[in-house]
Amino acid sequence: MLIKVLGSAAGGGFPQVNCNCRNCADVRLGKPGLRPRLQSSLAVSSDGRAWALLNASPDLRQQVDAAPVLAPSAAAGPRASGPRAPSGPSS
Repeated sequence: MLIKVLGSAAGGGFPQVNCNCRNCADVRLGKPGLRPRLQSSLAVSSDGRAWALLNASPDLRQQVDAAPVLAPSAAAGPRASGPRAPSGPSS
């Protein structure tokens, strides 16, 4: 089982938009030892190709951009991540 942590902050991320505590203020200033974090979310896979998202958040686009393995393969063509037609012989 493969697990990717896509985000590990509370709802709204870190720093919180409505907070000016020392940690939130320091991360905005870029002080060492603190990094901005996205909302909590995980991706899991048994084979490294097909992924399931757990607790997908509004930060999903940023999270997928940071983990390219989650994006659809360009070689699979447009709409590769959409529904697939059943395989097998045609009637």
